[in-house]
Amino acid sequence: MAKVIVDAQAARAIGKGAMIVFKKGVVRTEGEIRPGDIAEVYTRGGKFLGRGFINPNSNIMVRLITQDEHTEVNKELFRERIMRANEYRKKVLGYDKAYRMVYGEADYLPGLIVDRFNEIASVQISSIGMERFKLDVAEAIMEAEPEIETVFEKNTGRSRRREGLPEIERVLLGKEKYRTIIEEGKAKFIVDMRGQKTGFFLDQRENRIALEKYVKPGMRVLDVFTYTGGFAIHAAVAGADEVVAVDKSPWAINMVKENAKLNGVDDRMKYVVGSAFQVMEDMIKRGEKFDVVILDPPAFVQHEKDLKRGLRAYFNVNYAGMQLVKEGGVLVTASCSQHVDMQAFKDMVIAAAAKAGKFLRLLEPYRTQAPDHPILMASKDTEYLKALFLYVEDIK
Repeated sequence: MAKVIVDAQAARAIGKGAMIVFKKGVVRTEGEIRPGDIAEVYTRGGKFLGRGFINPNSNIMVRLITQDEHTEVNKELFRERIMRANEYRKKVLGYDKAYRMVYGEADYLPGLIVDRFNEIASVQISSIGMERFKLDVAEAIMEAEPEIETVFEKNTGRSRRREGLPEIERVLLGKEKYRTIIEEGKAKFIVDMRGQKTGFFLDQRENRIALEKYVKPGMRVLDVFTYTGGFAIHAAVAGADEVVAVDKSPWAINMVKENAKLNGVDDRMKYVVGSAFQVMEDMIKRGEKFDVVILDPPAFVQHEKDLKRGLRAYFNVNYAGMQLVKEGGVLVTASCSQHVDMQAFKDMVIAAAAKAGKFLRLLEPYRTQAPDHPILMASKDTEYLKALFLYVEDIK
């Protein structure tokens, strides 16, 4: 088995619970190294630190699975970890039919995401090592939750390409099923496996539900980057007179229309297909105003080197959003960029407010991802979503 010797900084991080070894922390390797193999990690002094998947072609050199020298990496280990992760969601957090069942390193299963939508489990693998075990993983998922009839592999995106893995979308195990309907608070949503990511963005669940208390009859609401209408549908269900849903994807907007009909709110919805920046600019020129504006864009910062450019994009979106909020209205703004921490996000929002001539009050505690996307305290990589609920006034 190959060995990876790491420097003191990497060793300290692992000692505190980190599950990732970056290439920059590797001093040297010993033995034959093939992408996806199991490797052992040691300090310079020969102390065992952990065992995990290695990929010399990736910036993440090793994804640790265990720090116990006696634990073997096999199907039984995956079965036990998936079972434990599922029990945590159901018994501790109280989730039932729609939740993130496995969240990578936070569940000691690096490179594996599993979202459950009723009888369908959507699997996303971003590690070449985990790819080798995906059938074992699928079987373990169905053992852990007998109600699951379909395991769908939603293996697409940048993380797959970075690992040198092909992009695949198909039923991996079980029945050929692609759609189901989930409940979220007072709203219902169609989940289609042929959409983005794992089919539906569960991480904003609590934030979408929290939105409802700020929406009242008579209000006009704007949901930018709506995707399948998560925030928009909750706003309509809460009683808004008009909800405008904006997305550049015709497929996504068609899903919003289906979800609106499902919830009986299609008579109060308006749909716009187009670039968010252009649509918002046009609305500003027309003098449009909304009681509530929601900004939930995709990750503008994919890599640390893109931070400055990405923050500029967030600034532009928030500056436009603040111009569209009525005096005394509510702005809900979010970022799912892992490389943008909460302080940087706050600073950007403050700068946008200053330029827009707005005075902001924080309505909710700083919000993050739903707890079924657990944040591993020692791993900054597991904390990515930021959301602010803001009361917006003109500077007097």
